[in-house]
Amino acid sequence: MLRSFDYAARFHEPWSPEWAERCRSAYCDGYAEGTGTDPRENGALLRAYETDKAVYEVLYEARNRPDWLPVPMAAIQRLAGRRP
Repeated sequence: MLRSFDYAARFHEPWSPEWAERCRSAYCDGYAEGTGTDPRENGALLRAYETDKAVYEVLYEARNRPDWLPVPMAAIQRLAGRRP
């Protein structure tokens, strides 16, 4: 679900990575409230899962929707600590 927010933000004009960040935060807040466990408490694991999904998306987009390739590439940069 966290990866979906990047796609929604990218295809809204103007692009708003801050909106996607707020959505990810709200989603994690709700998850923590509902389960009693905040996924952000293990940030390295959460980043690993998100990065794994973004790498999969790079391959998928390159093969099927090359115009959408910037979405997962920007996520990889963000997750690596470098904002696009």
